Amino acid sequence: MNGLELLASKKAIDTAAASSEKLIKGLFGSAFNEAGELIADQVRLRRFKNQVLILEKAQKYLVDKKVEYQKINLKVLAPLLEFSSFEEDERLQEMWAMLIKNLLVKPFPILLQQNAISVLNKISNEEVSILNYIYIQLNKKRSDRAVESIRQPPLSSFFEESKKKQPADFRIDWFSFAIKDISQAIKLSSDSAETLISNLVAIGTLKYETEVEITSAEKSSEDPEDRDLEIDLEVTDYAYVKMTKLGFVFVELCKD
Repeated sequence: MNGLELLASKKAIDTAAASSEKLIKGLFGSAFNEAGELIADQVRLRRFKNQVLILEKAQKYLVDKKVEYQKINLKVLAPLLEFSSFEEDERLQEMWAMLIKNLLVKPFPILLQQNAISVLNKISNEEVSILNYIYIQLNKKRSDRAVESIRQPPLSSFFEESKKKQPADFRIDWFSFAIKDISQAIKLSSDSAETLISNLVAIGTLKYETEVEITSAEKSSEDPEDRDLEIDLEVTDYAYVKMTKLGFVFVELCKD
């Protein structure tokens, strides 16, 4: 390509870029300037203010609790500061502050810390409400199961000494929750609840429970020696969810 061709090509690219930028600005307005020019003073100032608010809250929690804290791994610290600086919602800023405080005082594995940061970066207020509701109901069910085990101990306990059951002895994934109950409790429409829950499943905090019910079972033939059965199954999906270990740890890391 000679000089003239290169100049013409550059001019065509610049013209196309200018046209594209004009179209984007027309569609998105000032939002394009902020997203496209992160180094601009106004955007940097907003991010800085967000960071200061969150870090001040985290520091206050640490001072109030009078706890000693540890260093945060750089692999955790870098995305923590980056993602939290974009948060402008007050409730979610509180969660970022709590997350920072808990990462400084609780020795969770680095991978769980990184995943918790990623989840908080992708979650909305409504999804937080869903997780908090499930977390509270889950702990209640585990406590109820522990109390029930004391009232009705297993037969083996009469023959050998058995340890008293605690709520933590009952696995998180032993308990499921109906999506319709969640939507009613959070006051969301069924469609909204299903959409929000699908995102919570996608980011690993919840998982769907698949139920299989045998609706009928008949012999495949009248031959008495034929023992094969024709079984009809009804598979129900997307009606119940369970909290994952990540979802449980995430809620714990983002609360006082």
